Amino acid sequence: MKDCHIHLMPLIGPADPQEVFLQKTAEAGITGGTIMSLPPASFRPDNERSQFWQDRLDYILEYTKKTPGFYPFFWIDPTESDAFEQISTAAAKGIRGFKCICNHFYPKECLKQFAAIAETGLPIHFHTGILFDHYASSEFVRPIAYECLLNIKNIRFALAHVGNPWVDEYILLYAKFQAAMNNVPGERKLRMFIDLTPGVTRLRRKDMLRMLFLSGYANPANDILWGSDNRINNYISDRVKSYLELDKKLITEIRQETLVPESGYPSIPENIWEKITDTNFNDFYGK
Repeated sequence: MKDCHIHLMPLIGPADPQEVFLQKTAEAGITGGTIMSLPPASFRPDNERSQFWQDRLDYILEYTKKTPGFYPFFWIDPTESDAFEQISTAAAKGIRGFKCICNHFYPKECLKQFAAIAETGLPIHFHTGILFDHYASSEFVRPIAYECLLNIKNIRFALAHVGNPWVDEYILLYAKFQAAMNNVPGERKLRMFIDLTPGVTRLRRKDMLRMLFLSGYANPANDILWGSDNRINNYISDRVKSYLELDKKLITEIRQETLVPESGYPSIPENIWEKITDTNFNDFYGK
């Protein structure tokens, strides 16, 4: 199983040594995933480590040399003056994708930077949904703010947290990206992935999953990723196992609803859990 959403975060101590991290992920049944670099200072300052972009890039590349199956993502602030240099350098050094949280700017303000990432062939992992930061940032991270990515050729991206609390908006945005590809076959080689990372808590998780699978707007089975929002500064295995068990149980229950002939619900493939936790992850990376 793969965890598409693992951070190195500021102000909470050092990263676990790689062998300890791998032991903890193995305890949770996780065999690979995405590890995102330390964020830029514009997201949250860190007085423990350098946040100069080259240092953040080199650290995550070095760390993941000893974590087989876990891919390094570089967290970029595309409003920085040397953003294009950061993109080209990261791609040349072997980064496997980019992380971006638009917490102080609209996505539409940085389409040229996102297009430059798309040209590298690497994916982008965006945050959507309420963000517990120190900015008044919600207007920048609502799902609808990312509709502008329709204008970028060949972009491949994920939106995290199912846009909590704007789940309806998020699902409709996904359906629109599906329609855009279908309406102009061959012209719009873009792909939006759905990141189930909480976000949406246990109280409303089944409601969210039912809306996602049963709304009928689009069939998301091939585009869903599973993530934990865990950290390499102490990966909490029990939390991961708890959410994995919950999501698998809920998705199994929802699939059973679709097997009732008179339900009229869209079908869900039998191997949906394998897709969410493995197959789709490989597609996200273009493998």
